[in-house]
Amino acid sequence: MIERASNMTYRDYVRQHVFLPAGMKDSDFFNMEYCTVNVAEGCDPIRSKDGTLLGWKKNIYSFPPIGSPDSGAHVTAVDLDRFLRSVKNGLLLSPGSTRLFFSPQIHYRDRDGWEMRYGTGMWFYVEPNGHVVCCQKEGYNAGVSAVMRYFFDQDINLIILSNMADGAWDPSWKMHEIIVNTS
Repeated sequence: MIERASNMTYRDYVRQHVFLPAGMKDSDFFNMEYCTVNVAEGCDPIRSKDGTLLGWKKNIYSFPPIGSPDSGAHVTAVDLDRFLRSVKNGLLLSPGSTRLFFSPQIHYRDRDGWEMRYGTGMWFYVEPNGHVVCCQKEGYNAGVSAVMRYFFDQDINLIILSNMADGAWDPSWKMHEIIVNTS
């Protein structure tokens, strides 16, 4: 849809309308045929049935050679912080779309003492009294995981990137507790 509406390739549209205005100078759709400076390689542990580490497996066959709309853009933590700040400051969306982006919409499920709601791109951590603690977008695939979380009361962006499929989750929840409990 983006390609038809813009008459640009998806990658060029994202470069021009997201990466450039947000100042995401270190993010792109890199061709995995070539080595790219400062791009981490994804890998996951290979474990025996008892959990012993046997080795590591790269994720080179889990993605297309050049990223596509469903995954494959390489970003840095600094650039994801720039992205969130750009959206919050109205640089990427209209004022109405920005408000909608940061608004919980649909109940998804009850969690341990809080409610998870979906919005237009993010999900939201909502306390029983309706207070919105944070919103988040995460992703994972073989050899990669990422969490991008915004805490409303503290005006803090939390960005965790990992070159393992399960590497971002525990640190993000530990940091969540620190941020929420020290404010």
